[in-house]
Amino acid sequence: MNIKERLEEYGLTESQYEQILKDCSDKIEGNNDYDWSEIVDKYGINIHRDSLRKAQQTIFGGAFVRAYFENKKVDNSATSLDDKISELRKERIKLQTANIERNRIDRNTARQEMYYEQIGSACQTLPVPDFKPYSFSEEERAIKTNYCLTLSDCHYGATFVSENNEYSPEIFKERLEYLTTYVEDFITSKGVSKLWIAGLGDSLQGLIHLSDLKINDTSVVKAVVDYSRLIAEFLNELSVYADIEYVHVPSANHTQTRGLGTKASELADEDLEYVIGHYISDLLRNNQRVNVVLADEGKQYAKVGISGMNIYALHGHQIKNLNTANKDLSMLIGERIDCLLMGHYHASREIIAGEGVCSDMEVLISPSFIGSDPYSDSLFCGSKGAVKIYGFNEVYGHTETYKVVLN
Repeated sequence: MNIKERLEEYGLTESQYEQILKDCSDKIEGNNDYDWSEIVDKYGINIHRDSLRKAQQTIFGGAFVRAYFENKKVDNSATSLDDKISELRKERIKLQTANIERNRIDRNTARQEMYYEQIGSACQTLPVPDFKPYSFSEEERAIKTNYCLTLSDCHYGATFVSENNEYSPEIFKERLEYLTTYVEDFITSKGVSKLWIAGLGDSLQGLIHLSDLKINDTSVVKAVVDYSRLIAEFLNELSVYADIEYVHVPSANHTQTRGLGTKASELADEDLEYVIGHYISDLLRNNQRVNVVLADEGKQYAKVGISGMNIYALHGHQIKNLNTANKDLSMLIGERIDCLLMGHYHASREIIAGEGVCSDMEVLISPSFIGSDPYSDSLFCGSKGAVKIYGFNEVYGHTETYKVVLN
């Protein structure tokens, strides 16, 4: 149908036609008092007034048709608007979801950067250790057996008094001074030219439990700096008498940062042992007699190369079965492990895990530097604060053990 031609038959334009429909609709609805003949005369419509009147009185009349299409237009517009609002809402939710994840990542990154910046700021105030020359000639430094001192579970920062022990940062320093003197005498008496030292983790008390707030004497960041400096000075003093190979494990349980809502070891790489090991290495970078060995990135253990043996060090909180620990880690890394050096258990043990051609495969668990504490008292168990020095023979493996009691 050609709308324009049909309108011309009645002598009407589109605008006139629309106005006629409006006048007819208004008359039906009582919005004007026009008579039908007045509407015909007003627009010069070539029809009888009764024809116009009758056309408006059914659902097919102009008034109803106009109202119908106007209502339909409104409904369609509303539906279209609702659809657009719904799409916009979905896109907004998508954007919010993406931003939440992005903000979480940014917060974690920023928190770690700020944390290390604070540590670095504190580290810059520390004096460089006073490196000393050898105390005697190379010819005097003969050696028969290689020795490894294990330093584990120092829990620096903790302060408490228990049934059989007392501990604080000051007492830690006193014990370390005593240990320095003991080891210097040991090196001299044994003719040791190179001493291995394994830092087996839990260097700090940390903040993995709310109860740690009660016994921590200092902030964790300050404890990182103080402990690292003290161990660096300890290694520096010993280097007067022998070459030092210091191995530091990359993770433990008390030094985990444990972000809000995370469980033990859930974020294994977020560990302050990593910071401590690297800071000790930086402090001693000018001392040619001290070599700091750190774990490969992403590994939870470090290798201790003594007497041609495969000796590995780790804290021990990851181990589920001590009797099979040697075999389990051997299977993981794909090579036979002659000896595992561990801490974590706060009481020394020597476990035979298997037999080799000339030596045993062993798990050597170091005692804790800290000793018994209120928690061990509550369990009616505990042990003296101590370190051990293990002697390794190139043929027979672990053949000597020396225990140094510290309290």
